Amino acid sequence: MIEDYGLTDLGFYGPRYTWSNGRGPCYIVWKRLDRGLTNDNWLSSFLATTISHLASTGSDHSPLPMEITVRQNSFKKYFRFLNCWVKNKSFMPLVQEVWNSPINGSAMWIFHQKLKVLSSSLSKWSRQQYDDIFQKPKEFEQKVKEAEEKWAASNDHGDRQNLHDLHAQYTRHLKLHKEVLK
Repeated sequence: MIEDYGLTDLGFYGPRYTWSNGRGPCYIVWKRLDRGLTNDNWLSSFLATTISHLASTGSDHSPLPMEITVRQNSFKKYFRFLNCWVKNKSFMPLVQEVWNSPINGSAMWIFHQKLKVLSSSLSKWSRQQYDDIFQKPKEFEQKVKEAEEKWAASNDHGDRQNLHDLHAQYTRHLKLHKEVLK
């Protein structure tokens, strides 16, 4: 199946086996059931991806953390966008609130559930905070043009102030857009 789908086993560092039936001497079975598989597209985008087998605690499977080394120009915009998130004053309080919420179960279950809730919460938060970062500069560019025309026609101080405010918002959205695309 692995060869049929053009996948490659990434190999591993650490203990040889990832699963045990947990039975006593003479009946215990050890297997490497869990694997990190990837395709050529992934490997061309990420210089080095490594899988480590950690000791199993609280489960019959070993955790398999993945370490990824990103190629210089690949997927940079996602990391830059994450950097924009971290700079936002409401980011860390949201993460702390989600992470500190009580969840019952085994350690791995709790970890899994918190990641699920955090992912969902950050997705909603991002839409509220940033909306569509690629559309906003276009919207504000048009608003600035309309405000310039209005101020030019009226020469009113209020219209000038409105133009100044819109221009500041336009610049902020352009900076965010540029930082993500950089």
